[in-house]
Amino acid sequence: MDQEKLLTSLAEKTKSEAEADLGDIEQFLTFTIEKEFFGIRLLLVHEILKPVLITRIPNVDEHILGVINLRGEIIPIIDLKKNFHKTDTEIFPPSRIVVVMLNEKRCGILVDEVKQVVKVNREFISYTTDDLSLNYSKMVESVSRHEEHLVLNLDLEQIVDFFSLNK
Repeated sequence: MDQEKLLTSLAEKTKSEAEADLGDIEQFLTFTIEKEFFGIRLLLVHEILKPVLITRIPNVDEHILGVINLRGEIIPIIDLKKNFHKTDTEIFPPSRIVVVMLNEKRCGILVDEVKQVVKVNREFISYTTDDLSLNYSKMVESVSRHEEHLVLNLDLEQIVDFFSLNK
């Protein structure tokens, strides 16, 4: 009987250690915009779409490409390239629309290419300071490293707030 308790105790300890290890990991969907690597917390990603017809809307901010109809729901498409690099977006075969969900609202982000989902230990994530964020209008919440690339992890709340204020 004591052996059973010991084995059960060891199994629970191993399980709690594994859960603790998972708690130290953040997952990001990585993608590129103008050859720069960006990331979005995986929990916020709803789906990834091949580019579809984007309907332009007159008199909206230039960073909003337009809207798409996603299974009956009208979703705005944000062009981060226009905001970060001041260049017009061109859609190529590897381009994708990353549909994110924030506060029960969906929006799409047009990216040049989706790369992969990466797992990053929280101790290797550097949260940005005001000095670093100035170039990206405080839209970058942290920086992490994956392989030989630095990944700028976007703060979706700041992005949505920025585009909401500029409508």
